[in-house]
Amino acid sequence: MIKIFRLFIVITALTVAVSGCASTETTTTPQQTEPDTPDFPSWYQSKAFESDSTSFTGYGEAVAGDSISAIRNAELQARVNLETGVSELVEETRKSISESGNDTVDSPEFLIMLRNAGQAIEGEGAVSNKSAVEKEGYFRGYVKVSISKADAKDVFRSGLSPNPNYWQVLNSASLFE
Repeated sequence: MIKIFRLFIVITALTVAVSGCASTETTTTPQQTEPDTPDFPSWYQSKAFESDSTSFTGYGEAVAGDSISAIRNAELQARVNLETGVSELVEETRKSISESGNDTVDSPEFLIMLRNAGQAIEGEGAVSNKSAVEKEGYFRGYVKVSISKADAKDVFRSGLSPNPNYWQVLNSASLFE
């Protein structure tokens, strides 16, 4: 009985030793990968706002469970980014006018009218591109909303129309050229 017990111990020890020396390396077979596709459409910019010589543009991105909601939410974001970007440019222009010595742009009435006109930009922008991409069970929507500088100029002219002097002061800065 002792011989059987010793034999059992020797076999167990050899099994443990052999399994300890076995390679722990695992081999994997190459998996098929998706072709390289961009995560966003070619027209989409990662920056929220841009301005060029002819227009102002806001970009929006949103994630939702369906493509319609993703695009709708991205459009809302793009419109907010458009309004924010234009408003920031107008505020920089207003500060520049103020620093040049024209205190008209510092009056509370001017500021209120200017802010209200800036908020109207959000609704005036037009969707020029939109797209939804499905990835990992969710949809990512992308939208580009633009307004021409001529149309933006009209929005501000209209917003400041109760006081034509206000429009003249803002228009003299050539923001919309």
